[in-house]
Amino acid sequence: MASREESVETGEKIRVKVNGRWMELPGKCTLPALLDLLGFDRRYLVVEHNGEPQGRESFDTLVLMEGDQLELVRPVAGG
Repeated sequence: MASREESVETGEKIRVKVNGRWMELPGKCTLPALLDLLGFDRRYLVVEHNGEPQGRESFDTLVLMEGDQLELVRPVAGG
């Protein structure tokens, strides 16, 4: 398995699990790039990365790596 730095330098693909489904992405894929690809509006999104909730301040700097697991949830109001 390539490290994060190796994937970025060689242009390798990585596999990440998003909401229970595996996806293949470029090795230097960031969370914002993934969210854009999937059509998510970051203003209305809760992100869990490898079991840890992520604050919005970390969204722009998170670089995904091989085997990462993400849960992306849009809160819904109702009653």
